[in-house]
Amino acid sequence: MSTQLTKSFSPIVWPAAPQDYTGDNNLAYYTAETTQRYVYGTRSITWDGKVFKYAHSLATLYAGYGARNGASADVSTLINSATPAAIAIGDRKTTITIASTEGYAAGGIVAEDELAGAYIVVGHGSATTTENRTIIGNTASPSGGGTITVYVDYPFAVAHDASVACELPLNPYRYLIKDSEVASVMGVPNIATTTGYNIWIQTWGPCWCVPGGADSTPGDSANDRMVSFVGDGSVNGNTSLTIENGYQPAGFIIDATEVGTGCMPLVMLQISV
Repeated sequence: MSTQLTKSFSPIVWPAAPQDYTGDNNLAYYTAETTQRYVYGTRSITWDGKVFKYAHSLATLYAGYGARNGASADVSTLINSATPAAIAIGDRKTTITIASTEGYAAGGIVAEDELAGAYIVVGHGSATTTENRTIIGNTASPSGGGTITVYVDYPFAVAHDASVACELPLNPYRYLIKDSEVASVMGVPNIATTTGYNIWIQTWGPCWCVPGGADSTPGDSANDRMVSFVGDGSVNGNTSLTIENGYQPAGFIIDATEVGTGCMPLVMLQISV
């Protein structure tokens, strides 16, 4: 259990780029390893403005395809409970009851500090009591569920009675998957990796995105600039997709258009700065 983050979380900026511990320091953002070095979601920025977030794969991921938040694929496993004890103004922790069906694995199991970088929303039954904090540590819950202690980044500003409603969305960078129509893309890997690896995914700036699906030639008309992510994480031009249908915008094509042919899918990625 941790009362503060146990991994590095300071934003990383050029020239203090992240190190690659697998044997070649020059790889930095383009390496994958099983050892966790940073809190998932830690931000890093390169000299030319590309933004990366530290993340964890729960499936095979490919370069150029959007990596999605697998924690949100089944809303029935959302930790959606009530605090068994009151929260006082100034508290930086609270207790949460984990039901037997909740948690990523849907069995009530929550590992120690698994929730670091996740979020807790309390008191959302009223506009005057809603508070949202980032979790920095937690105690463990066994199979079947139980009560855990959650530590947050800043003190609570409002007093909450026992049994106040709360929800705990998991860290969206910790459970990355590839193919899912219902999960949001959190970033684009620049290398391929398999289950269980820690990588950097790009969220902003020039990025090669694989075109596919119903529109393999984005940019093939004069007004075909914007691209959106489709089911397998590839991108389609917005001449065949509409935002109203729920497709997630990826960004805009940087290179020029040749009518009828399309252009290089080098995208000014616009997911998260």
